[in-house]
Amino acid sequence: MVAAPPRSRVNCVYPKDLINRICYLAGDILMSEAGDLQRKFSLAGKVSVVMGASGALGSAIAKGLSTLGSKLVLVGRDESKLEVVQKMIAQLGGLASLKIADLTRPGEVEPLVSFTQEEFGRIDVLVNAHGINLRVPSEEISLSDWQEVLDVNLKGTMISCQSFGKAMIKQKRGAIINLSSTAGGIGYKWGYAAYSPSKAGVEGLTRTLAVEWGRYGVRVNAVAPYFIMTKFTKEFLEQPQVHEEIMRSIPLGRLGSPDDVAAVTAFLASSASDWITGQIIHLDGGRTAQ
Repeated sequence: MVAAPPRSRVNCVYPKDLINRICYLAGDILMSEAGDLQRKFSLAGKVSVVMGASGALGSAIAKGLSTLGSKLVLVGRDESKLEVVQKMIAQLGGLASLKIADLTRPGEVEPLVSFTQEEFGRIDVLVNAHGINLRVPSEEISLSDWQEVLDVNLKGTMISCQSFGKAMIKQKRGAIINLSSTAGGIGYKWGYAAYSPSKAGVEGLTRTLAVEWGRYGVRVNAVAPYFIMTKFTKEFLEQPQVHEEIMRSIPLGRLGSPDDVAAVTAFLASSASDWITGQIIHLDGGRTAQ
């Protein structure tokens, strides 16, 4: 039996500079992809208008947008509270202007568009974070109180969207984020006869505007939180029976915070959500998944 000839060994030796170059190119590709992703979440160079910026959620949203690089126009009815938010943003290295306006009055909202354009040269994001609530049993609430909640929460959102939407349509870009609530889609038993329909209206408006304005490059979404602990909700949420019932309804086992709302809002304001419109993002610890 004739033995097979020994196999020759071929040593492939690559020049060290070629290996280094390949490594550098691979690193450049990975860094480029990481950089692209970071840029999608960044709000650097953008200008955001926050309605209701003096409130607990509005101020947290304004802070979040500023932290990611956006310049801001803060809008509300309480100048002293707006100044506190403006100072907080300045301390963090951000830039914010403020304007006083009643959002239920078109004559006070429409000038905010030209003010923003003159102040910063552009409008990228509108956040409607304003809102009120009156917890009164359905059989007892007056029609005037009911109408007041609808006027602020729904009418005010429509006026704001319409005023800024015209500018966004003209420039063919923009992101609008409306603040809704899980109360817009499920019933509460604690006197929400005005608040719930106002937020259901906001959600219907959000979807409608998204469909109408999508062809202009304008995205419209809403954030719908469950119960968020703030200084305004603290007394209600700390009632033992209310607290126990609400906590049992949340799979994640905790109440939401203003920072939770700010984080989702910032995502919807960024280019990372460029293919998201007409959506109601439920921020509820799993409440509506049940």
